[in-house]
Amino acid sequence: MTEALGEDLRLGGHRRALAIATGHYRHPSLPDLESPAKDAAIMRRVLSDPLLGGFDPVGILYDADLVTVRERIYDFFVSAEPDDFLFAYFSGHGVKDADGRLYLATIETDPERLLPSAVPAEYVRDCLDRCRARRVAIVLDCCYAGAFPRSRQQRGDLERVVIVAASAIQRAHEAEDESGQALPSVFGSAFFEGIETGAADGDGNGWVSVREAFDHARERLGYSGRNQTPTIDSRVGGDLWIARAPVRPGVLPPDVAALMHSGRVAARVMAVEEIGLWLLSADAIQVATAERALADLRADPAEEVGLAARRVLARHRGTSLTGLDEDAARAPLRDPLWYKKAVFYEVRVRSFSDSDGDGVGDLRGLINKLDYLGWLGVTCLILSPVFGSPLHDDGYDISDFLAINPDLGTRQDFVELIDAAHRKDIRVVLDLVLNHTSDQHEWFRRSRADPAGPYGGFYVWRDAVEAEAPYTRGSGDTQGWTYDPVRRAYYWHRFHAAEPDLNFDEPAVQEAMLDVVRHWLDLGVDGYRLVSAPFLYEREGTSGEGLAETHDYLKRLRAEVEKLYPGRVLMADANRRPADAAAYFGDPVTGDECHMVLYTSLIPRIFLAIRRENHQPVSDVLTRLPAIAPSCQWGVFLRNSEELSLASLDERERAYLFREYATAPRMRTETGIRRRLAPLADNERSLLELCTALMMSLPGSPMLYYGDEIGMGDNLMLRGGESVRTPMQWSPDRNAGFSHSEPDRLVLPVLMDSVYGYQATNVEAQRRSRSLLHFTRRVIELRRHNPAFGVGRFEEVASTNPAVFAYIRSHQADQVLCVVNFSRFAQSARLDLAGYANRTPVEAFGGSRFLPIGHEPYPLNLAGHGFYWLNLPA
Repeated sequence: MTEALGEDLRLGGHRRALAIATGHYRHPSLPDLESPAKDAAIMRRVLSDPLLGGFDPVGILYDADLVTVRERIYDFFVSAEPDDFLFAYFSGHGVKDADGRLYLATIETDPERLLPSAVPAEYVRDCLDRCRARRVAIVLDCCYAGAFPRSRQQRGDLERVVIVAASAIQRAHEAEDESGQALPSVFGSAFFEGIETGAADGDGNGWVSVREAFDHARERLGYSGRNQTPTIDSRVGGDLWIARAPVRPGVLPPDVAALMHSGRVAARVMAVEEIGLWLLSADAIQVATAERALADLRADPAEEVGLAARRVLARHRGTSLTGLDEDAARAPLRDPLWYKKAVFYEVRVRSFSDSDGDGVGDLRGLINKLDYLGWLGVTCLILSPVFGSPLHDDGYDISDFLAINPDLGTRQDFVELIDAAHRKDIRVVLDLVLNHTSDQHEWFRRSRADPAGPYGGFYVWRDAVEAEAPYTRGSGDTQGWTYDPVRRAYYWHRFHAAEPDLNFDEPAVQEAMLDVVRHWLDLGVDGYRLVSAPFLYEREGTSGEGLAETHDYLKRLRAEVEKLYPGRVLMADANRRPADAAAYFGDPVTGDECHMVLYTSLIPRIFLAIRRENHQPVSDVLTRLPAIAPSCQWGVFLRNSEELSLASLDERERAYLFREYATAPRMRTETGIRRRLAPLADNERSLLELCTALMMSLPGSPMLYYGDEIGMGDNLMLRGGESVRTPMQWSPDRNAGFSHSEPDRLVLPVLMDSVYGYQATNVEAQRRSRSLLHFTRRVIELRRHNPAFGVGRFEEVASTNPAVFAYIRSHQADQVLCVVNFSRFAQSARLDLAGYANRTPVEAFGGSRFLPIGHEPYPLNLAGHGFYWLNLPA
């Protein structure tokens, strides 16, 4: 039976799918919907999976205008061949006119003028009737979907299924979780979930038909208690097989299950060996059972059990401990260049969410907020240090590279975080300090106690130092030589005295740090941001930055990762101009060092351009970007957990930004400004939107700092970097919803001022569709669905107005014109777009069409601190 169905699935023509998803509406009587974007994303994930639906392509049209929607529907149906299998999914508002006729709403629909502003359901029916494909399935997940007109054709060779999520007089319902956060629609999520999990395979034959998926969704809808009656109109002799059903695991034999759940570590290790034998079975159910059991054993608190399970799974999948989360993160692990299209989100775990009420954010608190991060559109987290540390330097003083700081949770919590994030298509990258350790690290204790021992050379020691240190001092006054009374010698530290530098001239140090890298990659981490990577070696007469030996070690590290952990990423933070920072990519053709480099020199120039109301500071950096290997990517951020560094500016520029953005001494450090994004922008909404749009559209991958999506402020009464590390503001409740502890036990006090305080600025308060939070989510959504931003070329466009900065991001057939007004006043400009003559710009957010481009300079008007993203369809 299965083989016959397999032949039918593989040889039955092309399998093509289309989703029309509209969640944003201009007319005030049509509320915005969260579910269409989620529904479409789930559909794509399930149907495009070659192991499930095998549909290719799976197209999605988000928030499009009427003309675009009509054209896409027409082309999808009318261009089909007779042997094709088409699947169409409509998610959004359905609206009826006074005569009961159904219309599908677009972004520009006016309920009082449906005929010229919405898609008549009759039009969809006409396109369907004109379709030559014999097999077609349509799902309408909208209000009043039951009013969809029946076919007038009676051809017996056509197999057509029309599913409507609600009757002609019922509304379709979005789902909500306990916090009120919108989820995929009730019917749509159940329909695709049944396919993805195999729960809809009612007869157990290994395949899911359209009817089986419908029956499963209808049953789930009945359990929800909602007043919604889906129906199916099926004109199929047999059934339409939409997907293979994943094999469902069985049950382990009692003796093996007893070993697996034993309190003895040795017994659980034996269970791993026994279960591993099932992976050799020809029985698919046995293999699935073994994989599920080994996946559970990966998170075992005993390290030897977890490692044994990971090794068995890695051998089964033909990798070296790299495919550990393939089951949980199937889609993201397939793309080796995922980081080029990613949206990163930097989290200070200690300040994000406290799950146990001790006042300190922790890993379980972060797990609890993954739904929020997924809703926001984040695809990769960057975690501030989570390792063992005495916390003299916010965790960057690491005392145990292989342990989780007990304040944050356990190793099992960490593994669960990785698994939970991967299930939501979110990756996790760790901050890893290469340059130094804490003086509480066991390596340092042994090095100072036994100079002739195995750790004696792990650090940079001198018996005596002269008045001037032999290495050039940088701008900070923390680096230098410190006398250790135990060893009776001096050790070198580039940063604080409690952070002695490792000696990378010692081969054992090089290997020890490789062991650290391997350890967390074995647990499923997706990469590292290599903190202080430019400063690995010291040489007399140099600054120690970017030495040839450092680049050699980074090449060795990259080679190790590529060989054993393909698909993982290494990032370097280089506070230099792009031409110098690009050295950390390695070879300009092959890119054999870091996959990503954060070019921090761009950030102060953005703020310089804003105050000068002139794009030249930004343009100067971007036009000097050197060519980099295809596998490499820049990292773009506006703020992070450190100061806004001005080190790359000259003295005059630095003094200017201090005057403009840091008028009070407590706002400054020696080389930077310790303020968050919103205060730097004077909390001006249009300027915050402009900055966010820049970050999301400039060359590179954006890195959003936690809290910037809601405009959090800073606390200048705290010391150093703590000013921008205050607890995340989730709600107006006690402690900003961050923790249930007493306020005096919080890791840092919550903000309480009238502008940025948690009572006014919080996630809950920004649930309305026109908030900064929703704007940020919308920008992320548009970026993620347009590859031109992630992998496309950058081309600056000549502008007649120095305040107006224009550039085009292009990839294959996709071109996006981005225009930014750095002035606080409205501006007009003419742009040189002659190379795009005869194209009609379409506004990406609302679908509005602009005047066609001619051969003369193209005129545009922008509001103060306004911007445009304009698609340029050919």
